[in-house]
Amino acid sequence: MKSIKTSLEIGTNYIFHLLSIARINYDNNYSHKYESTVSEKHREVLQKFKDRLSFANGNAGDLVEYMVFFPAYLGFNSQSDFERYFQLIKKAAQGRREEFFQEYGTKISERKWLPEIDNKWFEALHSMTEEIKILEEVYIENFTNYKDLVWPYEFLQMKEKSDELNEKLKKLDLIKSWEKITGSEFKAKEYEIVLVSAIEGGPNANSLGYNKNVFFSGAKTNWMLDFISHEVGTHIMADFALKLFKAPMIEPERMAEFYSAYECLSQFLNSLVLNRAPLYDLKCFRSEYYIPAYQELYNNGVRKPEDLLKAILNS
Repeated sequence: MKSIKTSLEIGTNYIFHLLSIARINYDNNYSHKYESTVSEKHREVLQKFKDRLSFANGNAGDLVEYMVFFPAYLGFNSQSDFERYFQLIKKAAQGRREEFFQEYGTKISERKWLPEIDNKWFEALHSMTEEIKILEEVYIENFTNYKDLVWPYEFLQMKEKSDELNEKLKKLDLIKSWEKITGSEFKAKEYEIVLVSAIEGGPNANSLGYNKNVFFSGAKTNWMLDFISHEVGTHIMADFALKLFKAPMIEPERMAEFYSAYECLSQFLNSLVLNRAPLYDLKCFRSEYYIPAYQELYNNGVRKPEDLLKAILNS
């Protein structure tokens, strides 16, 4: 049976810790509580790159993929993991990609997500070599403080929530329900929800790959269960969504519309999976328009998710 499980990863938590301390995407009690664990010099460095490290609602600065999402997806466990990453990504930026693929090739193949790690990915990386060297110092030199002064406490706080969620997720079998509703197969044996304590009040439920998401650990359990189900939906429908995303019918100026329509499609279908209205709303994506529109199409016999999305985008 395909499963969903929550996990606690020090490397992923550390990356979002740095963003929170520097007030990038997140400014909350955590930011103030642990501010002293990152040197003032390095907080200023991170702030210098604030726009390039910011992300929300499908938009992201050019450093986010390389400094946040991809390393967070890799799930590092130690400072040496980060040191190895920076060593290899600097080499890859200069055209020496062999070791990078030897180290991360399996994870890359499992990620099945945008942006694809291809020539274009590395060409963009090439122009960021100096920025990566600057940020490398921040990432490496503040890890020990995090490991010693933050992680032991935050781990204990999150462990209780993780155990509670895993017990409940075992009983729900959400992937099977989504496969039945969509007629699509979830293409991973396990879907991992990494709990992170630093991200209250900012972007949440961040997708790192097809089989991995980041969720704020302090959110209410029932809300989290409903939104984890929502994310199963956005991921299981990713194949046709990515085809539409690249299609000529989606002009660049319509990307925000596409993203909103897609998120609301998952919300609508989630109500069928849960057999009730989910405990969240997506007003930021105009759900008050999209949900009734999807309901009308569904009532009129349009049932395939791909057809529902196409109909909305063509209306």
